Amino acid sequence: MIKRFYFACIFAIVLASCNTKSKPAGEKAAEEPGKTEATSKSIIKTDRAPEPVGPYNQAIMADNTLYLAGQIAINPESGEMVTSNIEEEATQVMNNLRAVLEEADMDMSHVVQTTIYMTDLNDFGKVNEIYGGYFDHMAPSRVTVGVASLPKGAHLEISMIAVE
Repeated sequence: MIKRFYFACIFAIVLASCNTKSKPAGEKAAEEPGKTEATSKSIIKTDRAPEPVGPYNQAIMADNTLYLAGQIAINPESGEMVTSNIEEEATQVMNNLRAVLEEADMDMSHVVQTTIYMTDLNDFGKVNEIYGGYFDHMAPSRVTVGVASLPKGAHLEISMIAVE
């Protein structure tokens, strides 16, 4: 009984591999149901926002969606952190994000999702007031997360997703 089952499994595997059709080199295979063409991606970079502090880009445009990396309050002109108070830090972060959006020919009205990372959620109200000033009545959906620490001693980091 076990030998028959084993033989049936091997036969099914061999039969399945024989039924796969390969195309000659250079000829495109028919798309499988549910599969689409590869996404077009491009790097978005501006001098009006700080250089990334690691191996990533300021933003990636994939088709009509812009994925903005998290920004902290680095002044792009001086390269220094702005940490005198949470309001100035939030303003610098939002200005950095706006500069990346503008490089992609977008503005805050294109933003559909943000994620805010904060080291002190007691500052939520102050950050919320600054953040809210950058959006009209159509604010994006948002997640706010309390974290233990952020790069370069930042108290705040925000990432965004925008759609054309």
